[in-house]
Amino acid sequence: MDDAAYFRALPKAELHLHLDGSVRPATVLDLATADGVPVPTTNLKRLRAHLEATDETPSLTAYIAFFELPIAVMQTVPALERVTYELCQDLAADGVRYAEIRYAPWLHVHRGLSLADVIRATLDGLRAGQAETGLAGGLIITALRTMPPDHNVTLAQAAGGFVGEGVVGFDLAGDEAGHPPGTHEDAFRAARSLGLNLTIHAGEGAGPESVRQAIALGAMRIGHGVRARQDPEVLEMARENGVEFDMAPTSNVQTKAVPRLEDHPLLEYLRAGIKVTISTDSRTVSRTTLTNEYLKVATMLGASRADLWAMNLQAVEGAFAEPALKSRLRQEFSEAEARLAASKKARR
Repeated sequence: MDDAAYFRALPKAELHLHLDGSVRPATVLDLATADGVPVPTTNLKRLRAHLEATDETPSLTAYIAFFELPIAVMQTVPALERVTYELCQDLAADGVRYAEIRYAPWLHVHRGLSLADVIRATLDGLRAGQAETGLAGGLIITALRTMPPDHNVTLAQAAGGFVGEGVVGFDLAGDEAGHPPGTHEDAFRAARSLGLNLTIHAGEGAGPESVRQAIALGAMRIGHGVRARQDPEVLEMARENGVEFDMAPTSNVQTKAVPRLEDHPLLEYLRAGIKVTISTDSRTVSRTTLTNEYLKVATMLGASRADLWAMNLQAVEGAFAEPALKSRLRQEFSEAEARLAASKKARR
């Protein structure tokens, strides 16, 4: 079995996945047509140029611009339910068995929905997708750096109302330049008090100081964090505190967090004893799958199957899931990996 087939068959966990960056292009066009949302073209092939980044995308800000059209069509309960449900299908087809899907509810209230309406709609879509596919996981509610701090406190309070119903975490995302995590300390304090697990985007568009602040705020998982390596003290802080870096190699090149995939610090962190996992970030915007990310890390960074298996298991360990679910996933993953290994030996 070649690497592509092996990684496709391997049961996987994905922890850093944006809903609005993972909408099927055909669904964007369908929803835009139904809701009267203007689109630059009705030709699906040409529309992809407005939804998908490339390695030539110049910055994180430019990468974020590819989310604008999907967000514009995700302003109704049926649309939110549909895109969440379809993402569950796409994850299952990719061999993903556990996923945490994140999104920013404040971006979906422009046509009259409340924050609670938005969260409830995505939870309904998630449950429908899980019932069909067997996918496990939950939702991470994302605050935006550019929003007023009090808005993010309100968001944390709204998210806290769905703890135990499928909302498992609280996040901070958006353009890092000029928007340090500490600005939203009150929101994270509120989220933590309501039982939400904390993760923060940091060290992607800004330097290691943003990672230091994120850890100080209580984040046990960092979104990306590739620039943490610019300060060995920050890396050591992460290692000592057991902080996990959820990385997305293709996206990290497209946002220019790293200049080339070959320069990605994923394996550097792994070898240094730092917890790391692999995700897609945004399946549509980065035009990728988790299988493809594993394959890239193997072929272009030289990771072994054992390396990738270790990072996959770390995704299970670092998941914002109940211990019983983690135990079940750990057993299911290990049994499946053993079958794949036995199948490989049998064909020799």
